[in-house]
Amino acid sequence: METPPRRKSTRARPAKPPLSERAVVEAGLRVLRREGLDAVTMRKVAAELDTGPASLYVYVSQREELLRLMHDAVIATVPLPELPAEPPGDWRSRLAALVTDVVHALNAYPGIGRVSLGTIPATPAWLGLFDRILGLLLAGGVERQRAAWGCDLIALYIGAVTYEVSVAAPPASGGPDALQAALEHRHAAVSIEERLAGLDPARYPHLAASTAELAGGPAAARLALGIEVLIGGLTRG
Repeated sequence: METPPRRKSTRARPAKPPLSERAVVEAGLRVLRREGLDAVTMRKVAAELDTGPASLYVYVSQREELLRLMHDAVIATVPLPELPAEPPGDWRSRLAALVTDVVHALNAYPGIGRVSLGTIPATPAWLGLFDRILGLLLAGGVERQRAAWGCDLIALYIGAVTYEVSVAAPPASGGPDALQAALEHRHAAVSIEERLAGLDPARYPHLAASTAELAGGPAAARLALGIEVLIGGLTRG
């Protein structure tokens, strides 16, 4: 008589890491990088952690909170520069570098930048980021009301740039190369050079004469120009 096979004890299986808010957020970021922002659901994140969706609600109340926590976790990876000493001659370069670093950090997780659009994420890292941005503007002599509104403009610019990367299809690679990949995809998708070259100079004289400039230039330089215009505009008036 054959001896029935012994059932494997559950104790022999590797123990699952304990759940925590951090574990849930990290799992959400893994799903995002693999499948995109829209795929980040409570069910998929739970499956990533080998548990049921009900287990996640101990740590996050709903998907929207999870997305805010994921967004804040990415922002928290960006080092904040020290405020400049008197005289604050390098505050512009520090602010430009900070905004650039934030864009690249968010682009490493395409789509997560959308969380800041249409709302103000009152989360610790986001508040810390804009406290430092405001501090840099004030150190540069920007009037407080103008600097406060400038923070909103900078947040909108960050959201818009990262959103454009997130809608590139196929998805752009993350990090600093994401902007260039998204720009190249956008140009290829609409054949921008061909369309500009075919413009009637009599009807669109300035666009027709600027075809090379409109279609050319690396994405990094375009990002730098946008930041420069924002900072320069806030120091006037």
